[in-house]
Amino acid sequence: MGSVKKDGSTWYFVAELGTDPLTGKRKRKKQRGFKTKRDAEKALALVEAEVLKGTYFEPSSLLYQDHLREWFKVKKNSINIQTAEAYEGYIQRRVLPVLGHIPLAQLSPMLLQGYVSDLTEEGLASETVKKLYNIISNSLEHAVNMELLPSNPAKKIQLPKSKKKEMAVWDVEEIQAFLKVAREDRSYIAFHLAITTGMRRGEILGLRWKDVDLEKGMLYVRQTLSKDGKTFLTGAKTDSSVRSIKLSQETIAALKKHKARVASERLKGGAEYSNYDLVVCTAKGTPMNPENLKRTFIRLTKQADVSTIRFHDLRHTHATMLLAQGVHAKVISERLGHSNIKTTLDIYSHVLPSMQEEAANQIDALLAKTT
Repeated sequence: MGSVKKDGSTWYFVAELGTDPLTGKRKRKKQRGFKTKRDAEKALALVEAEVLKGTYFEPSSLLYQDHLREWFKVKKNSINIQTAEAYEGYIQRRVLPVLGHIPLAQLSPMLLQGYVSDLTEEGLASETVKKLYNIISNSLEHAVNMELLPSNPAKKIQLPKSKKKEMAVWDVEEIQAFLKVAREDRSYIAFHLAITTGMRRGEILGLRWKDVDLEKGMLYVRQTLSKDGKTFLTGAKTDSSVRSIKLSQETIAALKKHKARVASERLKGGAEYSNYDLVVCTAKGTPMNPENLKRTFIRLTKQADVSTIRFHDLRHTHATMLLAQGVHAKVISERLGHSNIKTTLDIYSHVLPSMQEEAANQIDALLAKTT
């Protein structure tokens, strides 16, 4: 049976929690700081009720930063290297500085809701806020599984409504203007592939000549280069990203021209040349740093005097261009390596209204011939 006592101007309770099975000693919980005896009695009654039901949970003194680091050690073994790098960046820059010093047991729904609201007010994109929330929620769910918390406080959080960003893509004239300026640059083939195949930057930088069949006009995505340019990853971003892509005649010609250039550089480099069999590489054959490719892209974009977009938007440009030409969304989904057609339609839904209008016009044209 517990007890309630006065301590100066405040009250406290001592609850009996039973016997520790390991030491055989009696376990007690003491909590101070109640303004009235009644408040202390109410709190004691709640603890005793939980003890009787077997639902009482002894709060952990572990700091959230220590638990988060332990969780990440486990988590990174079940995700790819690029995702792990992204998680680590979010944790170091956004989570630990704000929440790391707080004891795990004190992470309440109210505290976490305030954290999410602050991120939103700061102007962080709703998708970024959601990624941060998922990291925190997953780590706290792990704490529940490890019996460090009775429940996951993040589950009661209300996330900001997703605001769909307007997609930035180039039209045909801008594509032509850019390719004309970029044509003589060493990295031209990287931009050409991004526009004509929809490949991701890491997929392009990881592409090997043995994954390109110029005779059949096929390209196979089987390897990617990590964002830091230091690691080759077997496969692609997801299982569905490992795929084959049919090449246009112009792309085949561009690849043949580029292959001759690489062969010449390899011959010139001799023993100092590092042959990774890469399609896109430095003049010495080594993997190209993704940031260097990004800088080249920005420079050429300015030279071509076209609208400013990201390298990744070349992938969106590819998909939008094909949809506008009436190519079936299933085919585009396969070229992009999406897990299903729904993903493709969700991302590129902005193109569909104009396609609907074109479909209606074609029906009118067809019926006009019968009257």
